[in-house]
This record gives sequence, C-alpha cells and structure tokens, in this order.
Amino acid sequence: MTSRAHRVVLSHACAAVGMSLPWPVLLVTVEATTDSATLLGVAAAARLLPYVALSWLSGRLADRRERARIVRLSLWARLLLLLGCAIALDVGHVALAVGCATGAVVAATPAYPALAAGMPRLAGAQVDRATRLLVTVEVSSFVVGPALGGLAVGHGSTGRSSLAGAVLLALAIGLFGRTPMPAPDAAPDPEGPRDALADVSVVAVLRARREPRQALAVVVALNAVLAAVGLMLLDLALRVWGSGAQGFGHATAALGAGALLAPVLARWADRWGLRPLLVAVGVMVAIVAVLPLGERGLGDFGMPGTLAVLALVGAGAVALEARATTVMQNAVPDAARASVLGLADTAMIGGAMVAAMVTPTLAERLGPVSLTMAVGAGLAVVGCRVSPSTCRASQPRRLDPESSGARQS
Repeated sequence: MTSRAHRVVLSHACAAVGMSLPWPVLLVTVEATTDSATLLGVAAAARLLPYVALSWLSGRLADRRERARIVRLSLWARLLLLLGCAIALDVGHVALAVGCATGAVVAATPAYPALAAGMPRLAGAQVDRATRLLVTVEVSSFVVGPALGGLAVGHGSTGRSSLAGAVLLALAIGLFGRTPMPAPDAAPDPEGPRDALADVSVVAVLRARREPRQALAVVVALNAVLAAVGLMLLDLALRVWGSGAQGFGHATAALGAGALLAPVLARWADRWGLRPLLVAVGVMVAIVAVLPLGERGLGDFGMPGTLAVLALVGAGAVALEARATTVMQNAVPDAARASVLGLADTAMIGGAMVAAMVTPTLAERLGPVSLTMAVGAGLAVVGCRVSPSTCRASQPRRLDPESSGARQS
C-alpha cells in the first residue's frame, strides 16, 4: 500500500472509533435521567438512523464534489460536535448531548462512501488490500468504539468519553492532511470503465450490471444475519446453553472481535470468492445453534469451540463485505461509484434494523435454535445464488506496473 493509503485508512480508523466512543455513556445517562424505555430506544436508534436516511444522498454528493474536501469537512464537523457533546454531558443537558452525538453520525455519513470510491486511484495496484482494511475498520468501529467507551462508564465525568473521541478526531484530521481525492469529473480515471453508464443514474447502472446488484444483496443479507444472530445469542445463552448473561457477553464479544480477524482470512477470501465463503459462513451460523457454550451440551466442545466459531462468523462476514465492496468498485463507473456505495450503506444498515425488529418475535414463535439454523441456511442459499461472473469480479485486480504508477501519480 502507498503511504497515503495507509494514512487514510488509519485516519478513518481514528475517526470511526472516536465517533462511537460516547454512545455507552449516553445510553446509560438517558436511562438514569429519564427512566423511559421509549426514550432509551430512540437514543439507541439515533446512532443508526442517519446511515439509513442519508448514506445514499451522501454518496451522490461524493460523486459530484471533491472527495477529499468532503472527508475533511466531515472530520472537522465531527470534532466540533463531539466537543459539544462532552460539554453538554458535563453540564447535564442530556438531550443536547444526544443531539450532538447524532449530528456527528450525520456528519460521518459522506466519509466512508467517498473514501471507498476514491480508494482505487489512491491505492493503485494495492486497492484490494486497502479496501479490505478500510471495510474492516468501518465494521469493527461499531464494536471497538462502544467497547472502549464502555470503559468510561462510571469513571470520572460523563463527558470524558466524548472528549477522548474528539482527540481521536483531531488525530484523524492530522493523518488525512492534504490527501488528494478529486471528484470524478475533476480527473477522469484512465483505467476506469468508459461507457454510456458513466453519466446515468445509479438505478440504470444497477439494472445494466448483475455484479453490483448481487454484491448489494450480499451485504444486505450479511448485515441482516449478523443483527439477527446478535439478538438470538441472548436467547441461546439463557434458554439453550444455560450460561446466563455472562455467556451472552462472551458470545457477543467473540462475534464482534472476530471482525478484527478479517485480514487474516483475506488470502482465503481472495482465493475462494464470494460464493463458497458465503456458504461457509451460513453453515457456521447454523452450527452455532447446536453447539454448547458452557458446561452443558454435546460432548466436550464447550465454550472455546463455540466462541471460536462465532469469531470465524464475524471474521468471515467482514471479509465478505470487503469482497462485495471490491465487486462494486470494479463493476461501477467512477462517476457513480460513491452513490452505489452509499446506497449499499443505506440498504445494509436498513436490513440490519429490520432484522433487529423482527428477530425477537420470530425467536419467540420458532425458538432460538430453529431460527438460528434457518438464518444460517438462508445465508447459504444466498451464496448459492451468486453468479460465477460476480465471483470472478470479486477476485483481486491484476494491474500492470504502468497503470499502477499512473494511478499513484
């Protein structure tokens, strides 16, 4: 990877984690000050709703304006809003603090589509590796940020985690620096697709090419499955494994921490493509339903084995999302790339929200074991439906030295 690509990925890591730090303290504070389950639910949903409502529009913006400027404005806005959140928490204005934290999420929505769309020019021949790391950072931040922010609960002032997030945003601004990421029209990509679709709508691009449509379906299915599994782990721990809340905590941590292992699976993901890896993750999800977490269960597999399978599910899901993002990068013209990636953000987080809404009801009717197995089987079926052309599009690019150097220059 080029040094610029390294700095951009590290900058996004700092920004994404920093933006997530205040949420555990915010939720605890809302519950303590309002004693309202409804308000607590609204505060929790405020972290996801901006992605569903604004990601597609943010992607369209990144296809029409200089992408580096969009990222810089996003970073500065998040820094100021997190400082406002810290001040609001310290003076006891909880609603204002939630508003500032939600505003930081709104300001963040254009950043990831712009970075992912600009990565092919920025990283050159190493675009697949850079994309893999960028997706890993984006997905992992949803777990790592709150995990670090949770350490601040009950320790010191309530605004401490928000202030720490602002410090990380300041570091992200310094790392991003003057990185150039021009708008598509400002510097046409000499190696990018040149066809009539470059100037038409995202809908037309998706209609004309099966590969990005299937990649979009893959990321939606993955995020819906992960959201469902995250909720079903509670029922499995309480009603099946007999491990209680502690078992649920361990299982959730393993699933989330597995995202950090995605780069380890990169070689196999590159070799296998989307279809086999989707089927494998679906099978592992189904297996989780019949594995024992603690002392009870089948044989002596126990907690280590169950947690290892959950970690592999988390790692495989992130590796698949990186592969699907590569498909969209390869198959979509540069002028529409950020729009498609923004649409993918909207669709996959919307899918996760829908899954989170219906899973408790379905688990009550079908039982957690049956539902977990059905969800895993459904993901495997999605994998079987992926076409060979999409699998080929997910393979790493082989750019010749001349084109690689042209892009980097």
